[in-house]
Amino acid sequence: MPEKEIPSPSELIARAEALVPFLREQAADHTRERRVTPETIAKVKDAGLFRVIQPKRYGGYEMSPEVFGEVLTTLARGDASMGFVFGVIAVHSYHLAFYDDQAARDVWGQDDSVLVGSPYAPNGTAVPVEGGYRLSGRWSFSSGCDNCQWNFLGGTIEGEDGPLMQRMHSFLVPRSDAAIIDTWHVVGLQGSGSKDIEVVDAFVPEHRVQRFPIFDSSAHPGTRLNDGPLFRVPFMPLFVRAVSSAALGGLEGMIEHFCGYTADRLNVLSERVARDPMVQAALGQAKAGAEEMKGTMRRDLAEMRQIGEEGRLLGPEEQTLYMLKSANVPHRCQELALNLMRAAGANGIRLDRPLAGIYSDILVIGQHASNTPATPAINLGKLMLGVEG
Repeated sequence: MPEKEIPSPSELIARAEALVPFLREQAADHTRERRVTPETIAKVKDAGLFRVIQPKRYGGYEMSPEVFGEVLTTLARGDASMGFVFGVIAVHSYHLAFYDDQAARDVWGQDDSVLVGSPYAPNGTAVPVEGGYRLSGRWSFSSGCDNCQWNFLGGTIEGEDGPLMQRMHSFLVPRSDAAIIDTWHVVGLQGSGSKDIEVVDAFVPEHRVQRFPIFDSSAHPGTRLNDGPLFRVPFMPLFVRAVSSAALGGLEGMIEHFCGYTADRLNVLSERVARDPMVQAALGQAKAGAEEMKGTMRRDLAEMRQIGEEGRLLGPEEQTLYMLKSANVPHRCQELALNLMRAAGANGIRLDRPLAGIYSDILVIGQHASNTPATPAINLGKLMLGVEG
């Protein structure tokens, strides 16, 4: 398939920035409809943003992890739900590069703008049959599923023994075999539309099944053709950044809204709120925290790019540290966002203003299974202390 004209990284980031005002206008519609609207998805597609880490072989731009992170957080400044959905869907286009090339042709052979959803939780059971497997299961939290024509669905194969992490597989299934069940009634991030997916006895050919998680790219058939350094970047650290970084973009957006809301506001005593030292401190700490987390994200993504260029594998301690730093982001963002909510006073809880909605979005992002800091923190501590088990 011929390569598309590829924009520069700065141009792609500028396209994301240009969408921020539109996303802020659409955020209420996303919340009300409990999904990102087709109009919004079309604009993000038209800007080429979903192609950022898609293989060039199938119309993608194959840009660096840093560009991916900048686009994600920029979109989340406009609407955290859109930022979260973007991170999830864009990293799936990256994941497809690791599959047998026939799987990529199945998805992108006629239309290289097709989007792929998930989730990867091993809730499915696959029975081996001639040429592939029969898969059944039900999966929760399929973010952006209304806008996707395919899904990566996690599961295990009947008859395989051993630890779960060694038995997990990812099954690539078309929408025609996967029903959406509307269960997404939540306190925040409503626009992500993270509904359930159900599959009943669907045939999945062998070339659309691979082991998951990905730790060594050379063990997967797609990277023989997609051999650029992007596809040697450590997969799991990049994946967890894809599902945590919208919280950072959301906090940045909340800071902007807070400044606009607070600058000329008067309290019940007709005093200018902006002169309150507690308000000033909450805003200053939020800004400093966001800058610190953004700097760490940028550095980590740059290091991942360099690791891909070197073609080396991560050791357990290095990988776990990357994942812990990512998992910490939504929780630190939530603390800073809560301080802004308190500094906004009673009007901060109003639904006709964006602060409460953004706070709730950040809270829900922190509930993602990959954003639980305790597990990587304990694992990192064990590795550092040489404790087994």
